[in-house]
Amino acid sequence: MKPNLHLASLGFRYYSQPLKRSQIYSKMSHVYKSLEEQQKSVYFGHETLNRISFMREESDFITSAIFHESAKFIFFKETNPLVSKNSDKKLVVLDNSVLRKHDFWNSAITKWSKDNADQEPTMRDGEAPTILFMGIEDETVGLDLKSLKSQEDDEKEKFLDYQGRYQGVPYFAVDLTKSSQLEKEIIATAYSSLGVEKDSIFFTYSRKHFFGFEDKEGALFSHGKQFLDWLARNLFCPGCGSKVIPIHAGGKLRCTNPKEEGEGACPVKAAPISNVSFPRTDAVIITAITNQDKTKMLLSLSKRYADLKMYSCTAGFMEPAETVEVATGREIWEETGVVCRKINMMLTQPWPFPANLMIGCLAEVEFNGVNENINLGHDKELADARWFDMEFVRQLIYERKAMDNPEGINLPNPESIAYSLIRMVVDQAGNSKL
Repeated sequence: MKPNLHLASLGFRYYSQPLKRSQIYSKMSHVYKSLEEQQKSVYFGHETLNRISFMREESDFITSAIFHESAKFIFFKETNPLVSKNSDKKLVVLDNSVLRKHDFWNSAITKWSKDNADQEPTMRDGEAPTILFMGIEDETVGLDLKSLKSQEDDEKEKFLDYQGRYQGVPYFAVDLTKSSQLEKEIIATAYSSLGVEKDSIFFTYSRKHFFGFEDKEGALFSHGKQFLDWLARNLFCPGCGSKVIPIHAGGKLRCTNPKEEGEGACPVKAAPISNVSFPRTDAVIITAITNQDKTKMLLSLSKRYADLKMYSCTAGFMEPAETVEVATGREIWEETGVVCRKINMMLTQPWPFPANLMIGCLAEVEFNGVNENINLGHDKELADARWFDMEFVRQLIYERKAMDNPEGINLPNPESIAYSLIRMVVDQAGNSKL
């Protein structure tokens, strides 16, 4: 099955001063990134927070976190993030040192904190915001607590210290979709706090903005969006149809059906483990395909994005009871007709559109006069698929626009895992020749 997210949709960029071919080869050892480096630098996947997921159900901890002066908040409306186009940091992040000066905010978090602790069945009624505890920024993700302690402002609590065990800056995501008045107050506070000009703060649905974040911002956006999208989509229990509410600070859904047993009881609540009570992540395999000596690469063009002429990796959803390797081989054959047996998983990327995990693989095809033959007649989702010379792909990567490219062929956005996989193969091929 083809995901509704072909990476051709990511857009592309051109650069005015391409590298010369000689520069590419002479500097290959410099531009080559190790697999470990690439895994750590995946866009949307930067390790930004310690999620301490086991603390979500500790309501005393959550209350301490959401009221703490250092607590920081990001905001969404219909899963679109609040951004500022004229700030160094694009994602709007406000902390309690600013927000708690306002009664509207104190009232909102007081009500939410109580409803979260009591698991109040009416907590989503009316204009109440949905709030998600994301985690804490602490020493495990690089926060320097000693440096914070040594700062001159002794009156401000710079980080939460809960029972001497959990120390860091709490982060929350807030969904303002139903909270029109609170939304107005938040935006007004953001303008006042950031000191930016009118109309520069807004909720954006544009991927141009999503891919313009710094690594930390991108990870926060991805984290908040995927959870809040799940909470917004799931309002009723799939077992009995009763309302569901977010508990454990947004980390779990609970059916409000009061009947425990007998006719009308909820089968979801009765189950010891339920996969409909927790956030869903859909696994998608995405693969860069080469021949054995890495002189050629197979790239495909989705019909939906044929006008962009953006060729990308083969991608598709995994199905139940498939391994990554089996799903990859199936997708390659279904979409391109190419037969491939040698498949290796390399890196992954969270993909918040709406909640996917891209599983990046490299595949090698043994050219024998049959395996490499392209047939687009199976799945019929592609406009084209071709074996490109690796040198041509190298020019697209390092020169951004190949010197000999009359068709105007493009590659995915550099923030995408598709681009990372394509570049990985190009670098491996280049280093093998040095």
